[in-house]
Amino acid sequence: MRSITHLALRELRRSWVRNLFAALAVGVGIATIIASDLISRGITEEITDSAEGKAITAFMSEQLDVGLTAVALVITVGAGFLIFNAFAMSTTQRREDFGRMRAVGMTRRQLLLMVLVEAILTGMVGTAFGLLTGVGLGRGLMFLVMTTSDVFNRFGEVSLSSNRLLFGAAVGLATTIIAALLPAIRASRTPPVAAMKAASSSGRNPNRHRIAGGCALLITAMWIILIVDPPGSWILPPWSSYLTIALMSLWLLCLGLSLPAIVGLSGAWLRRPLTALLHLPGRLAADNLRRARARVTFTLLTLIIGVAMIIGVTGFLGYWFEELFFRTSERSLKENPGMGFFPLEIDAGLQGYEDVFDFTLPDALIADVEAAAEGQAAVLQTYFVLAPELSFMGESYFSFILDPQRMQQAGELFFTFTYGDWSRALEITDKDCGLFLTPTVAQKNDAWLYDTITIQTPLGSLDCTIAGIGPTFVGASIISDAGLSAFNLYAPVTLSVFPHEGEGRDKVLAEFAAIADRYPGIWFTDLAQVSKMQLEAMETVRSMMSGMLFLAILSATLGVINTALISVSERRREYGVLRAAGATRRQVNAIVIVEGLLFGLIGAGVGILVGAGVVVIYIVVSGGSAFGYPDFPVWEVALATIQPALTRGILALAVSPLLIALAAWLPARAALRGSVIEILGRRETPL
Repeated sequence: MRSITHLALRELRRSWVRNLFAALAVGVGIATIIASDLISRGITEEITDSAEGKAITAFMSEQLDVGLTAVALVITVGAGFLIFNAFAMSTTQRREDFGRMRAVGMTRRQLLLMVLVEAILTGMVGTAFGLLTGVGLGRGLMFLVMTTSDVFNRFGEVSLSSNRLLFGAAVGLATTIIAALLPAIRASRTPPVAAMKAASSSGRNPNRHRIAGGCALLITAMWIILIVDPPGSWILPPWSSYLTIALMSLWLLCLGLSLPAIVGLSGAWLRRPLTALLHLPGRLAADNLRRARARVTFTLLTLIIGVAMIIGVTGFLGYWFEELFFRTSERSLKENPGMGFFPLEIDAGLQGYEDVFDFTLPDALIADVEAAAEGQAAVLQTYFVLAPELSFMGESYFSFILDPQRMQQAGELFFTFTYGDWSRALEITDKDCGLFLTPTVAQKNDAWLYDTITIQTPLGSLDCTIAGIGPTFVGASIISDAGLSAFNLYAPVTLSVFPHEGEGRDKVLAEFAAIADRYPGIWFTDLAQVSKMQLEAMETVRSMMSGMLFLAILSATLGVINTALISVSERRREYGVLRAAGATRRQVNAIVIVEGLLFGLIGAGVGILVGAGVVVIYIVVSGGSAFGYPDFPVWEVALATIQPALTRGILALAVSPLLIALAAWLPARAALRGSVIEILGRRETPL
């Protein structure tokens, strides 16, 4: 074992630069995993442990942690492709070395173990880097968000979670080992005689174009069906989810299988215009795309994943927050404007939660508001509870407890019927506990309109009948006020007031404002402004996640450097011959730079296509079915949603080629130093 470790260390030292870049790519993913935990826990660390505080904030922490961790895992998976590509290229380069080792007695198992030890050591370096820098990344992102956001303007002081540290370390090592396993197995199974022969080119693969052609027909048929008869207009959960997953899988599989053909066709189509524009460097750069196509494909995958996730995250969050969560609230508040009493300064963002230990409103305030509203306004008391059975997302999404009759007076702000009606719903809630749910929550409990769901409360089980199904405010389930005693709640978190139209409206609003002034710590705010701030908060989350996803482009850049290091080493004599034939150093450098630009353009372009396709498929197939919106304009919403996502994609399309061209040029510049004789005679590149 000692000799195997010694050989592994020798190889790592011999190619230390490219191994370092591979380790750094893994480290970026691990650092993001650590940072996501710090950011999500920082939101709620100093918020009171009251039941109301937990109900209000637990879902924010949970969903943000899930979203940011998913981003981190995507970056780590992209690093896995980089590791695979690096070890695949490394083992190909070392075929003759492996053959000599096998010829002098090294067994397959020992050879496999040697390559895996290299991977483990690389993973350990990357994991250590990620664990050490994750805290700095998290705190840096929190500082950036606090200085730019009016909502997320305070984070609590948090310490590292030991569970998250172990999770990050496990993910880093597992990613590296799994990514290097196939190249290691392939290297160990090569017979000694075959290994000592030069690797032969596999030549063109005619099946590649057949596969791409078949995939093109499949996805063309899919898009025609989605345009002619969008499933979002008629399908319901859970079938909408099943069909969405199936069509997304088809889209991703077809594009993945077609990627080698896309790379090859791009090289063929670009050869003539690049030759006309750049002469020799342009022609050779286009030709190089079609050499070692598998290597190019895996190099591009990291960039494609990063850009696709930027498009996907921006599109998904925009769709959910702008088209689903707040779709009815803006219209409802225009038709029936309302104001709210809150136990904290909503306009202050997260700073408003500081030193707030009671999230409920005092009884005296409630009595004064009810008295002032008599015959002048509708008053709705709002309670927040955690009921996992009714959670719209995850297990910690809050639910409301509301008086159904007063909820009806508030218009469509909190609930709109898609299935059921108010007359039957009020009959149910007058007698017993009633529920107003989205189709997603109803199907989660295998129930539908007028069925009974049993929910667990602090005082035991509570049977509630589904009184209505349709869109709810921000997707939260609504329990009728019959559930107040079961949850042991006696004071509301907010009061929403909706003054009646007429001459007395301004007078009653002034009276409400005067009541709020009499109670310290109570804020009287326009509900439309609250809704606007919620949208601003969601935009901050979207920007934060998109910013973290740009780390995936950094990871892709490291992958291109790795590919360039090995490619330059392999083509060293080729570049020397070009120099000997009269090509200048500038022309040879231009070949590498143009090749990097093409990498960036193709990777970012395919990434935009992948991400935009996933978002559009999701919207067109699911439509408003998760919320129960009737007559949901799926294609209108899909096109409106994808536009801001494409803006970020275009930014990635502009930045990626330049960044990757620079990354490819650096090793080429080092390799081409010196005279023609020195380049032809040099056995290793300086990097």
